[in-house]
Amino acid sequence: MSDFREVLESISESPCPEHLGFSAALACTRCGTFICVFCASSGAGHSLRCLHAAPELATRRARLAASLIDGAALVLPSLFLGVLRCLAVPDEAAMKAPAVYIPALLALLVQASLIRGTGASLGKRLLGIRVVRRDGLPAEVWRIALLRNALPIALCSYCGWFGLVDALFIVGEDRRCLHDWVAGTRVVKAPRSQRSFAARFVTD
Repeated sequence: MSDFREVLESISESPCPEHLGFSAALACTRCGTFICVFCASSGAGHSLRCLHAAPELATRRARLAASLIDGAALVLPSLFLGVLRCLAVPDEAAMKAPAVYIPALLALLVQASLIRGTGASLGKRLLGIRVVRRDGLPAEVWRIALLRNALPIALCSYCGWFGLVDALFIVGEDRRCLHDWVAGTRVVKAPRSQRSFAARFVTD
């Protein structure tokens, strides 16, 4: 108990490095620097240095898991509906009916809505990561949809090796796939306030 009281006294006696004349109220949750109540209210508990620092890059494991989740959300509903149709109508090709692809279309619309709001697809939201431009600003929907998704898929249809080359680029220090370089984007960890409980458990 006495140790806790000594810590509180040391914080209250320390000046805020950003607002001279004000005493520190707490420590930055990222770097541990003492900050005052003004810093805490404007920076979600971060010092100004941490608040304006470049976002932390997403881990390769989180990016892979997010891609698998997005792929499953796109393919599995249509596949499940195709299997049900095959069981109901055995004489017809299951995946030739247009209705089978309705779930995939709905999944794309949901993904587009999520990307427009936060720069993160369903998988990325669950893993607590998001796509931003190279300068750190939010990435536009067209940039993500066309340059990061549609263009690589089109190139993979002509050259299957492109997908492997694209993925191997992530081993670089910047952790950017080839489509990230083409689109001028990078994948970073989302602010803690935007992460789900599962994402905080996995990434923190």
